[in-house]
Amino acid sequence: MQKGTIVQITEKDHHWYPCLVIVSEVKSWGVQGYISIPSDNRGNVGNAYIRLSTGTFEEVGEAKLVAE
Repeated sequence: MQKGTIVQITEKDHHWYPCLVIVSEVKSWGVQGYISIPSDNRGNVGNAYIRLSTGTFEEVGEAKLVAE
């Protein structure tokens, strides 16, 4: 696993279940990542960040574009 890996939250009790998350950093305890938020009707856009512990997600692919 590396920066740009896409994971899906698999823990049913998690508040972001079953979102797809782009990994920004791999840690010894899991990963840090983000979800890109598209522009809303007020023009707001950005990323929402999250930390996921090992065992709460599964790798599902690789992102073609990664936020810097």
